[in-house]
Order: sequence, then C-alpha cells, then structure tokens
Amino acid sequence: MKRRGLLLVVLALCLFIAGVLWAPHPRIGVEGASCVLLEHDDLPWNRATKKNHEYCQVDAPMQFTRRTGSFETLRDDDLGNIDASYWDELDTTFPCNNAIFSSENVVSRSEGGISLRLEPSDNEKGFSSGSIATKGGEKFTYGRFEAELKAAKGSGLITAFFLYRFDPWQEIDVEILGKDTSKILLNVFFNPGEPGDLYNYGLRGTPVVIDLGFDASLDFHRYAIEWEPDEIRWFVDDRLIHVRHDGGPTPIPHLPMRFHVNLWPCCSTELAGPFDTAALPLSADFQSITISSWKPSLGSRIKNSVFDYFSSSDKVEDWRDDAGWIKP
Repeated sequence: MKRRGLLLVVLALCLFIAGVLWAPHPRIGVEGASCVLLEHDDLPWNRATKKNHEYCQVDAPMQFTRRTGSFETLRDDDLGNIDASYWDELDTTFPCNNAIFSSENVVSRSEGGISLRLEPSDNEKGFSSGSIATKGGEKFTYGRFEAELKAAKGSGLITAFFLYRFDPWQEIDVEILGKDTSKILLNVFFNPGEPGDLYNYGLRGTPVVIDLGFDASLDFHRYAIEWEPDEIRWFVDDRLIHVRHDGGPTPIPHLPMRFHVNLWPCCSTELAGPFDTAALPLSADFQSITISSWKPSLGSRIKNSVFDYFSSSDKVEDWRDDAGWIKP
C-alpha cells in the first residue's frame, strides 16, 4: 500500500510538471485533396482495401493533427558535390526495376543539385539509371525527410524518395508517377518483428494516390515525410496532404531504415503505365535533401515512461508465440 501511494504521488508530480512545462504543438490542418485507394495485399496485418476508408477521406470535415516532438536538422545537403562519406551511388537493381543503377547516371547540375539520368545501356536489362542512398550504417528511426525535386515525366517511370529496410521489410514512400506527374503515390509497407526477423511479406503495401494540383515535372517543389512513433505525415510545399495513424491501416514502422532517392522504370504497367523507351533519355532532378531527427516532447516522454512502467511485467512475452498467422 505504501508503494502504491508513493507511485501515485510521483505520478501526480510528473503530471503537474508536464502541465507546467509542456507547451502543446500547434494544430496542423490536413488539406483535402483528391485521394484514391489502390488495391493492396490483405495479409493478416492489413485489412482488405474495401474496409479501409478512414485514411483516404476526401469529403470528410477538416482534420487536424499535432506533432508530438520537434525535429533537429542532421544534414542539409545541396548535393553540389556528392559526399562519398555520407552517400552511396548505387550500382544495384531489383526485380521490378527495368534498369540497373549506375554511378555514371548520377550527374551534377550546373544550376546545383543532381540529375538522375535514365537512358539506354548495354547492360543485361538494356537501361541504366541513377540512385543514391545514405551509407549502409547511416539509418534513421523517426524524423523528417525532405527533398526538393523536379520529377521525370514519361510513361512507366517513377521518381522516388523513401525509407526502407529488409528482414523485416518496412518502408515509407513518396513516388511520383511519370505517366501523370500531377499525382503522387504515398505508401507504407509494414512487417512485424525485430532486426533479423525474416518477415518480408507485403506486395504493394497500403498505397494511395493524391492529386497534387500542379505538374511536378515543370518545376521544383518540396516534398517531406514526417515519421513519428504513432503517426506518419506527408507534406508538399509545407501543405500537409496525408496522415497515417498507428493501426490505420497498418502499424507505424518502428525499426531503423536507410534513406533512398531514385528514378526507375517500373515493370508494372498497371501501376506506372507501359515503359515509353522512345522518350529516353530522361532525368529527375534533385536540388536539396534535408534529414532531421525526431526529439519527443517532455509530455510525450513522461507519458511513455508512465505507460512503460505500468505495462511492465515480470515475464516478457514473445509476440511470435501468440501470432498464429505467422508461418515459418
């Protein structure tokens, strides 16, 4: 009883301190925009698309959200010279990519920044393109990731920046479809587990396509992802255009991820349209990239500490033991 009373006193004191010191962040309005749900996989941690309308509501009343911390700039890069100690110029590919990335296709622009150039090549796929990513050891857990870019216009192409990891697969995407550069595709892939767990399900995640209201291939615009433990937000020129809450429709990715930038021709004509090779060469231009870390507010830290304390137990359950839908 004495211990319980002491805990209540400590909790009351913490709440008092939080009330005195914590200033809530201003509300951010989510702008209504034309939003279309794409079909996606309905594996156990994703509900079927037809049941997921709450994260793509165009006609809903004005919605608001708040940040639960602040963002501190780690790197503000004008990409004038690619810093080899921070960035890798990739020479890889993946199954649905109709090109192979090459450092030769990452080209400095006289106006500043870089161009990722897609062109015919004598490699085994017949095309080469450009991609950069933070060094393998440079990974981030929560933060703000902003790119100032001008997208490539052409059927079959995707201009992208995103956070990504494998084992288990988690991903947060910004993709501009070259077949219609007035649209932006936002996507989240989520698989449960801890680093090293071989849970890499997910086909197309939980994608939505949103109308930008302008042609992203005509000029530079600033696109940003804000990733917090309970929410992901996407911005265009500081306008909040889309929000995902934890569990709506997937949990929020929670593991360290690497940051990528690329231009690639997509194998899916359903998603990106037929690859128009006659339009090559084409480029996507990136003028700057800003990466910031997330720092929780005092109120968030106190709340999480209290929740962690009262939810603790003598026995730590392994979630895999109760996840009957997980197949080895």
